[in-house]
Amino acid sequence: MSESSKRLLSLLMVLGAQSPEKALTKEELAAKLGVGVSEVEAELQRLVEGGYAETTGQAGSPKIYLTGTGVITASSTYS
Repeated sequence: MSESSKRLLSLLMVLGAQSPEKALTKEELAAKLGVGVSEVEAELQRLVEGGYAETTGQAGSPKIYLTGTGVITASSTYS
């Protein structure tokens, strides 16, 4: 897993995006990380494909949150 992916996982964890109700947009995540939305999109795609994150079914700008696997993986970076 890349350092960018780990940073994004950690950010989702710290911000409490662990359920659809607390999900965040890629624009919110990009602003928090201080990077472009396109960079966040690329990392999010990897996280979703790896089963670490999911997107809500919202049209337009879906929101992103951690799966159980994502929570465990993000938590393990702190131990």
